[in-house]
Amino acid sequence: MDERIPHFRSRVGRRRSPSPWLFVFIFVFFSGMLFILFLRSPLSKIEKIHISGQHLVTTEEILAKTRMKKGVSYFSIDESRAEQTLTQLPEVKRVSVDKTFPNQVYIRVEEWPPVAIFQTEDQKLLPILSNGTILTTRPYTSDRPKQPIFRGWVRKNPTFTSAVKQVARLPESIRATFISISPVANDAEQVEIKSDQQHQIFVRANEITAKCQFYPSFYQHPPGMLYLLESIWFAPRRSGKPRLQAEAE
Repeated sequence: MDERIPHFRSRVGRRRSPSPWLFVFIFVFFSGMLFILFLRSPLSKIEKIHISGQHLVTTEEILAKTRMKKGVSYFSIDESRAEQTLTQLPEVKRVSVDKTFPNQVYIRVEEWPPVAIFQTEDQKLLPILSNGTILTTRPYTSDRPKQPIFRGWVRKNPTFTSAVKQVARLPESIRATFISISPVANDAEQVEIKSDQQHQIFVRANEITAKCQFYPSFYQHPPGMLYLLESIWFAPRRSGKPRLQAEAE
């Protein structure tokens, strides 16, 4: 009879292992609590905004455009949206916005460089960027402009647009010698360039980059007229007859 009764199994000292989901719940709970505490602490707020590369656009304009300031949440800043917003500024060629955890933002700006100045009918001077944009909201304030001045032009004139883009491609050493660029009355494709050596240079607008490369060869000539057209020749102001010059001179 005793052989049919199973032996009693003692459960003393044996405990059921806790479910692994309990550990997952505890980890998630405390991680969430730490994250909430981090969000509410000063560590999650932007402490420093680094802005570099800008010359025309001010720091205040960049911050206002992106709505960034010290103290805002690190996670509230959308880099892509900030970049898209800043590239809408006519001065900005490209921009990059990067966040560095936990509280730093870096904004790197590349602008279209100003290459010339546009003179309006009321004698205001406005910067012209290398892409042809005229900055109507940023009047030139210097008494001695360092860029050539486009005088007598209509802004929508295609010859003007072509001339600006051609001048932008010139080396700075050549562009700096130009004082003014004006349309030629009897030829819609030509422009007249006045230099700091009292030279009058006549060239087609769409050939400024190619033909003005020869100007340094004539730079030391006396005041006169330089024609950079089908043929290249120079006429001193005091001489009635032009003096022919070879392109290779």
